[in-house]
Amino acid sequence: MENLLIIALGVLACWVPLVLGQRHGIIRLVSPMHLVAYFCFFGFLLKVSTYAIFPQFAFFRRFVENSWGDQLGALYLTLFVLMLCAGYRVACARTSRADAAAAARIMAGHIQGTGWLVAVAVGFAAGTIAVILQARGVSALDPGVVTALNSDKQINVNANGVGATLAGIKTFFIVPKCAFVMLLAHAIVTGSRWIAALALCLGGLLVFIALLSGDRFELVELMIFALATAMILGMRLSARRLVPAGVALLCLGAVSGYMTQLRLGVEIGSTSGLLLRQIVGSTYFLDINAAVMVTDRVETGQMLLGQSYGWWSFGWVPRAIWIDKPAIDLGAFFKREVMQVYTGGAHNVTGPGEAYINFGWAGVCVGFILGWVYRKGEEFLLSPLAAFRQGAFVFYPLVFYPFVQATLQSSFSAFIVGAAAQSVLIIAMIRIFMVRYALWIPPFHQNRSRLYVA
Repeated sequence: MENLLIIALGVLACWVPLVLGQRHGIIRLVSPMHLVAYFCFFGFLLKVSTYAIFPQFAFFRRFVENSWGDQLGALYLTLFVLMLCAGYRVACARTSRADAAAAARIMAGHIQGTGWLVAVAVGFAAGTIAVILQARGVSALDPGVVTALNSDKQINVNANGVGATLAGIKTFFIVPKCAFVMLLAHAIVTGSRWIAALALCLGGLLVFIALLSGDRFELVELMIFALATAMILGMRLSARRLVPAGVALLCLGAVSGYMTQLRLGVEIGSTSGLLLRQIVGSTYFLDINAAVMVTDRVETGQMLLGQSYGWWSFGWVPRAIWIDKPAIDLGAFFKREVMQVYTGGAHNVTGPGEAYINFGWAGVCVGFILGWVYRKGEEFLLSPLAAFRQGAFVFYPLVFYPFVQATLQSSFSAFIVGAAAQSVLIIAMIRIFMVRYALWIPPFHQNRSRLYVA
């Protein structure tokens, strides 16, 4: 009975944002509310359904002995999601899906210098990879280089168990990611097979980068980059398009499973079984494990009262200069100070978990604020005026989606530092490779499209 109650809460947490995204999202399938629904499904509903049958897969059971712990965590996570949905709905203004897609298509058709764009992307990727290999002390010719990079994620770990992940250097990977989005958008609008082939090659490069970075979630990002770009441009899904998309998804799943085997150093069953294990046994997505652990273990005296949302302020200092710099990701604090686990690395704390560590049950109000920000960010980046003047639609998959992802499954400050630097590089690429319009665009007439949403 208890498991059925938790599963019912998981269904509610998935259903409400999905309906909200379908009705009010400016773009289909990848609006912020769609993303919340997907993260809830993989992090909440799928996990609790699996735990009801295989309780040994639950990560939180290693630490939580309270028989009510999983129910309290599920209740808190559901309330956070519902507050997030309320904030999104309150912020909704009247917007046209058709006008947003039309403006993005015009700008995507005016991308220029595609050859130079590819050259810049490959050059930045190669240079960044070389610096990472040098910092890690491994050679590109070493046959075990991929295994080494996946098995050990930090270097120069200090006395507090915090080390360098080379996140600052990896910021430059945004250049090939931006080039991929721009080329894919241009290929969709123009129908050029040559440009599509270039975009596919850059997609392969990004998979290789994810393999070297040892970050499996970069594979999810790549999939969202492609889907969001297609949806922003108004592309319709068809059976003919779903077949190659399904093949690509299977390939990414196989690569993700391979990365997990490299990280653990063992062979783990079939690819499909491994993929399920790494989802339900992890703290990825909008994770129920983190919600259970914070509601069970965080004491009133440990609450940060908003401090973690300002940790980005010292994140600009490189760890090479400040060796003992505290982690700006709340996960290290959560693992060591709350869970009393003093090994290296961190526990993923999630956005709801960070809110609870700061404000307790009142942290659900942070969900309302996030929902409001999600909607306003979506409206601005996908508005026709912002598309014409700044090419802002490019920011949606490259910066705004990672923002939604970070505030759902990671922590706020860890995102801010990297996103600021990435935004500078994206703006530079838009200014160089995209023709923009410095014109005042009059408001579109109300009857121009029947696809207004509010």
